[in-house]
Amino acid sequence: MRRRPFLLGLLALLSSTLVAGAALPAGAGDKPPPVPPEIQAPAGQKVVLDVVGKGVQIYDCDATTRAWTFREPAAVLHGHRKRPVGIHFVGPTFESFDGSAVVGARPEAVQPDPTAIPWLLLEADANRGDGVLSRVDYIQRLETRGGLAPKGACDPARDATVAVPYRARYVFYAAG
Repeated sequence: MRRRPFLLGLLALLSSTLVAGAALPAGAGDKPPPVPPEIQAPAGQKVVLDVVGKGVQIYDCDATTRAWTFREPAAVLHGHRKRPVGIHFVGPTFESFDGSAVVGARPEAVQPDPTAIPWLLLEADANRGDGVLSRVDYIQRLETRGGLAPKGACDPARDATVAVPYRARYVFYAAG
């Protein structure tokens, strides 16, 4: 992946500038958070990781439609005591610093806040490694703030790409 070094550098910068002041949820083992039925994890799934992601949603200006189109997320995942525990990038991929990873697919969405990106339930499409994310079946993106594409048309000559700050809670589930 050619852009990965760029994204990792961006994430390192973001983690140093966006961490202050965030209240983080508890950790793995907690009961599932209350969510709309459309994005509830299936019965039998247990919380294995509960983190806050802080970063950007990256959008490109489509030269044909002059509309912003979503390209990818770039975020640092923060765990207990605001410690970085992983990263989130195109895929959507979540990679733990323990070497494990999960790629999500087939999202179900609800948008309780029109000023922020939707809440999602992603189903795991691929896992790797031996750590905490290696056995994840579902991922919820909740409590979102920001991240929406800019409003209105874009000018491809001037507005090639924009990175919009966002924050979200990510809850990871595995079969109990």
